[in-house]
Amino acid sequence: MTRSGIIDTNERIEVETARQSASSAGSDLRLSAIIELVVFIGLFLLADYTMGTGTRFWATAPHPLWLVVILLSVQYGTSAGLIAAIAASITLLSGHFPPQNVDQDYYDYLLYIGWRPIVWMLTGLLLGELRRRQLVQNAELRADLAQTELREQTLSKAYASTMERVHFLERQIATQAQTVLTVFRAAQNVEQLEVSDVITGIESLVDEILAPNKFSVFVPSRNNLDALVSHGWETPTEFSRQIHGESQLYASLLTERRILMINRQDDAAILGKDAVIAIPVQNNETGEILAVIRIEEIDFDKLNSSLLINANLVRQWLSSAFAKAETYENSVWIGDDGVRHAIVSSQLWPSLSEWLIQVCKRNGLSLWQLDVRNIENNIASEEALRLTDQIARGFSRELRNTDLVFQRDGHDHGTIISILLLGTDKAGIDNVCGKLNKLLRASSDQTICQLALVTKTLVNKPGSVHPREHSVP
Repeated sequence: MTRSGIIDTNERIEVETARQSASSAGSDLRLSAIIELVVFIGLFLLADYTMGTGTRFWATAPHPLWLVVILLSVQYGTSAGLIAAIAASITLLSGHFPPQNVDQDYYDYLLYIGWRPIVWMLTGLLLGELRRRQLVQNAELRADLAQTELREQTLSKAYASTMERVHFLERQIATQAQTVLTVFRAAQNVEQLEVSDVITGIESLVDEILAPNKFSVFVPSRNNLDALVSHGWETPTEFSRQIHGESQLYASLLTERRILMINRQDDAAILGKDAVIAIPVQNNETGEILAVIRIEEIDFDKLNSSLLINANLVRQWLSSAFAKAETYENSVWIGDDGVRHAIVSSQLWPSLSEWLIQVCKRNGLSLWQLDVRNIENNIASEEALRLTDQIARGFSRELRNTDLVFQRDGHDHGTIISILLLGTDKAGIDNVCGKLNKLLRASSDQTICQLALVTKTLVNKPGSVHPREHSVP
């Protein structure tokens, strides 16, 4: 199937016309042949009138009209040759007939008069057919040549179009690679540990993924939503900087919690004149609205189904980022010494613990691991997360700033918390374990009271590793 724009319509019509004319070459009567025939007959009659005796040069051999029949047959083909033979015969027989000799009967006399027209007809037919075959071959060659030129032009245009498409795709791939890098950097701004930092990073994420011209980020403030970020605004009052609690938009965002787009009739009435799309970002667990992204201006060609898909992506991304930030903030507390403490994620346990082992071995430091376990059986992840926060807060006053507290999933021998203690001797470990064990037994939570402490020597002295476990009674 020929792709539109590759083959020119006029060129294709010319090739088809050349192909059709090849089959009829030499059979059609051209106007130039008629004109030449009239001119030759006229010159012949003029010569007969001025130089002859009015007998149409009957006694001349070969007869001058032979030239007309042969010339037109050889030049134009069968049709022109037969017409020339008929015209020459009429011209010849229109003059005075020669007298009949006494030794000629009627049929001999007719043959004497008609032999030239008959021979002219046969000559016109024979030479004309030879010429017609030659004209057909020439026409077919011209049609083939035109077809070849058209094919060459088609291939050339197709190649140019393909190369243009290749260059476009190369530019697009390069652009997408740059876009992926930009989105990754924008995501880094969002994937922060503080909720306030996540809100600050929303601007770059929305700008890179949705690419609006103007948008705002609103956060809850009492019974309203106030604009915290304004991107692309020329003046502060160009759009409303507050979504009032009495407005229909505020009610829809907080009750329905869905994305509103102006291309839907019901949503357009809710959005009004200030917004093209509104994206609520919520806490997936509580359903609380954390922020609202309101796009005030965007290019028309971007207002399609892809925009809704990308908006959902941004919404889910931000919801996940907020959840991680809230989890981090919930796991952070201020100790009695005023120092900020936090539990390290279990995802960092394999790599960070191995790294600390290598550091301690290289620098001659001892490294101990202290696990808080449910020895009876494994514990559910949700229960492990609940216990982790309570235990870590209770342990914070007994641990140093250099001691790292890791959150565990509860599946590794029922381990809930792992603590890495650097540069501590055996006596110090026993002292810490005694204090921590008392805290566990003094807890009002029966599950915590049943937990056990298990110590393990990871690095005891420079250059040696002794992974021995000891249970603390």
